[in-house]
Amino acid sequence: MKANEKKNKESRITFRLNESELETLNTKIAEAGYQSAGAFIRDFVANGQVKPKVGQNVVQIARELMKLASMINADRPGCELLEKVKYIAEVNLGGVK
Repeated sequence: MKANEKKNKESRITFRLNESELETLNTKIAEAGYQSAGAFIRDFVANGQVKPKVGQNVVQIARELMKLASMINADRPGCELLEKVKYIAEVNLGGVK
């Protein structure tokens, strides 16, 4: 099976956690960027580790940095480059959606 092929999840498992364990699990899920406990646990079981998820803001910043690199390669004026850098900083601070 290819890595990006999806299989139906037919099996279900239930386990109990105390309040402290649940809080720890939720913290680890959030830190890794997962939106569901199931995906977090599946990755951990399958790989022995979790893959940090890339947030939308990181993707947008990467996209903007690629545009900035293209502008530099195209020898655009410094004022345009500065405006792009300001925009990237704004995106980084969460000011643009």
